[in-house]
Amino acid sequence: MRAGMSMAIAISMIAPAATAAPADVPLAGANSGKATTLRRGQSARVELQTNASTGYGWKVAADRGISVTLVTTVITRPDMVGAPSLATYRIVGARRGTYRIVFRYMRPWEGKAVRTLTYLVRIT
Repeated sequence: MRAGMSMAIAISMIAPAATAAPADVPLAGANSGKATTLRRGQSARVELQTNASTGYGWKVAADRGISVTLVTTVITRPDMVGAPSLATYRIVGARRGTYRIVFRYMRPWEGKAVRTLTYLVRIT
């Protein structure tokens, strides 16, 4: 029993320490023409206010080679009917290059955006 315990302690001492995943980089510079630079596999995030109760939502269009995923939508004032929400998107690039991501805030049946945000992301 004692030998087994010694072995477990020895293994735990040489095992690499767990490292936390790096936090998403906040995506900045909408409509500025300046690119946010990320390393391949590194992720960025963008947080956008939305209000589905009014029919509005963000429609996302991104160049091929970059992934944009809606991660969460959190109601900012759960005690208020029709309160806005905060939508968080994660962006990950797998290949080197510069990519454009366009967020359009719109009602799907109207077909016209009331707000457009364009981000440039450079993957190195």
